[in-house]
Amino acid sequence: MNKSAVLGLVLGAVIGGVYVALQRLELRRKDAAIQPRGVWALVPGAVARLAFLVVAWWLAFQFTDADKYWLTGALVVSYSLPLVWQLKQMIFPKR
Repeated sequence: MNKSAVLGLVLGAVIGGVYVALQRLELRRKDAAIQPRGVWALVPGAVARLAFLVVAWWLAFQFTDADKYWLTGALVVSYSLPLVWQLKQMIFPKR
């Protein structure tokens, strides 16, 4: 594996990890925010997280020599696996 592929994996994992950490933090605070103001209270946070994801992804493409395919793959895997795991636990809770 060459340097650009490793850099793509690392940057993708870091960007995805930060994104999923912010997402999970917001999900923990969701119940308190929804009750008084409704679902619209969650929209600004979701837009800000998506903007972070897109800007960080673009910056990694523009200013590093990271392989774009490894970067995108690591990003998708690193932010989707924890959310899929949480969804699995919600659908099939432990008894």
